[in-house]
Amino acid sequence: MRAGYAAMIGVLVVSAVEAYRIQVSVSEQHLEIYRHYVEQDVSLATLRRNLWQAGSDIRDFFIKTTPMQADVLRAEIKTMKAEDEAALQRLARSSIAGPAVAAGLRRSLNEFWAVAEPLPDTMLHEDHDTQFAFLQNEIVPRRGELYSALLQLGTADQQRLQQGEWEFEDARRRAAEHLVIMLTLSILLSTAVALLSLRHAEHLEQRAERHYAEVEQTKHELQDLSARLLEVEEEDRRRLSRELHDEIGQTLALLQIEISHAQAQLAGQPGPLRERLQRAREMAEKTVQTVRNISVLLRPSLLDDLGLVPALQFQLEDFLRRNGITCEFVEEGVADQLPDEIKTCVYRVVQEALHNAEKHSCATRVRVSVRQSAQILVAEVEDNGRGFAANQKRSSTRGSGLGLLGMRERAAIVGGTLAVDAAPGRGTRITLRIPVAATAVPPSVSLKEVTA
Repeated sequence: MRAGYAAMIGVLVVSAVEAYRIQVSVSEQHLEIYRHYVEQDVSLATLRRNLWQAGSDIRDFFIKTTPMQADVLRAEIKTMKAEDEAALQRLARSSIAGPAVAAGLRRSLNEFWAVAEPLPDTMLHEDHDTQFAFLQNEIVPRRGELYSALLQLGTADQQRLQQGEWEFEDARRRAAEHLVIMLTLSILLSTAVALLSLRHAEHLEQRAERHYAEVEQTKHELQDLSARLLEVEEEDRRRLSRELHDEIGQTLALLQIEISHAQAQLAGQPGPLRERLQRAREMAEKTVQTVRNISVLLRPSLLDDLGLVPALQFQLEDFLRRNGITCEFVEEGVADQLPDEIKTCVYRVVQEALHNAEKHSCATRVRVSVRQSAQILVAEVEDNGRGFAANQKRSSTRGSGLGLLGMRERAAIVGGTLAVDAAPGRGTRITLRIPVAATAVPPSVSLKEVTA
């Protein structure tokens, strides 16, 4: 394609240069033809005028034959002879009738001036009859022959001009044909390049469509896989939380009871033994609290037993207890019975937002609101921290963590959207919107099917 476009541009450039060259050449040729014609026409006009003027001056001299008139005739003949010489030189350079014609014309003019130049001296004292006879026998025939020769030369000049016009038209026609051929070649080449470009563009478009379809299919598969992994993760969290709470927690509680019984039976025993049992009981109590905290972090039983709002309230209370950050919770119209995936999504997004506020924002106040309408559930987490800069892709510049990415992925799985509004010094607001009328949850696939 590059070679085709380069060749097409090259032909167009050559065509433009050729058109300019043809225009310049044609203009110069046309100008040269008319310049020669005008120069020769001026020369012939000068010769004809001087020939006519010489006859008139000689007649005037014969009518009034005086020494003064003889001097006038002598000066006129000298001037006209010099003008004729200059005109003959121009004809010799540009005569289109040929050098022979110019040479013959020079001989005839020289003969005429050789006869006319002595007249002021030879005919000054002759009578009128002699003068008239000389005029009729010498001057008039020679002038007539010269005038006829000049007319023939003018006619030849016009014929040559017409022939030059024909040659000029023929040269212009050939140049135009050459230019048309070059332009036709350029059009054919550009058409071929355009067809190849269209075919190549169609091929690229088809390949891009196939690639896009593959990317979309891979994206859906990854979304399905991610949804399945999150589902598996939540199920494992739920099971592990139950096991910690029910099995290990109850075992530790029984251990506390046994230690209490042992302390009661050893009421009268030495102090070191009772101190050891007291330390063991305190350690058991701390372990029970640690197990309960781990169980809540994995998945609070309130989320499954009582619903979303109590779980969020407990989460904020625990957040306040750990960090001392003022928390405000607003709930409006949230249904008790929500799909498990929606409850989990809202809870995890709020949990991650609170974690970011605790770790990055240096906030002193956090506000969490959850509102549900007939069509949508909106959860917002807003803090008054230092905020952060967000680029055009609305991704955080605070690091390369997967917090916001994970929140967006969870929102996309349930058909929702996540918006982050943040700026340095203005805090951060994270808004989660989930449709609740017809929740768009992608179909789950088993892990075995995806990996296979």
